[in-house]
Amino acid sequence: MKKLNHIVLFLLVFSTTASLYAQVSLAPSFVFIDENSGVGNIYISNNSKKTYEVSVNFIFGYPGSDADGNLSMNYSDSTASVQYALDPMIRAFPRSFLLKGGEQRTVRIQVLPNQRRKEGYFFTRMKVLAKPQTADVTDSVTTGIGTKINFNFEQITAVFYHKGKVSTGVELKNLDVRQNEGKLEVRPLLQRKGNAPFLGSLMVKLKNSEGKVVSEIQSTTTVYFEVIRRVDLDLKNVTPGTYTLELSLETKRSDMSSTDLIQADRFVTSKTIDIK
Repeated sequence: MKKLNHIVLFLLVFSTTASLYAQVSLAPSFVFIDENSGVGNIYISNNSKKTYEVSVNFIFGYPGSDADGNLSMNYSDSTASVQYALDPMIRAFPRSFLLKGGEQRTVRIQVLPNQRRKEGYFFTRMKVLAKPQTADVTDSVTTGIGTKINFNFEQITAVFYHKGKVSTGVELKNLDVRQNEGKLEVRPLLQRKGNAPFLGSLMVKLKNSEGKVVSEIQSTTTVYFEVIRRVDLDLKNVTPGTYTLELSLETKRSDMSSTDLIQADRFVTSKTIDIK
């Protein structure tokens, strides 16, 4: 019975949290500040009936990886911060506000006038915290015993700005391939080229001797500096034999406009492997 209660509690928290995330939403998913105006916008919508207190803050960070290629955020790279941090250069207007149920608010992100002369590519993370509005102390209190849980939640998105000559690309430093339990684990070690992050897509294909694709996977990816990006190919319908593993990266994503992306030549490499 105790175990069942734990399961019910987990489902309740999971459902409540998922519902809350749907109540306050951000659009677009990424903010690209216009090079000419130095301004970018994000729209915060309250799809619930409650009023939320919303605050906007910035912190420098970027997605990296651990040794196995799993995604991890790096918020402690002080060396990169000196050269690339956008957060000291920008301000959000308004930075805090009340968002009533059913309302939408535009938050303007603006590069400070004295920072507009800096050239290069800069980025940061924007944290949007929303919490239920605090009740006034004059509100009446009903006598009795009860429980009320209020959830605060935080959404984080990336903010980008560039000016002057910028470029990007990728270099493959190592390609680690392992066959394990019906999967082909592919771990490319990638190094960014140029002075801008590589924002694009990673595609991995497994081809037989006739050039036919027998397994493939595609995912969005980022390469800010040096990173391992892991993808797993399904080998369920792949018979043992010799195959060609093709890996390619290009600056194209379904969640970003091509006009926002610093373009780079398509990168392609291949390797012959044996599937057992």
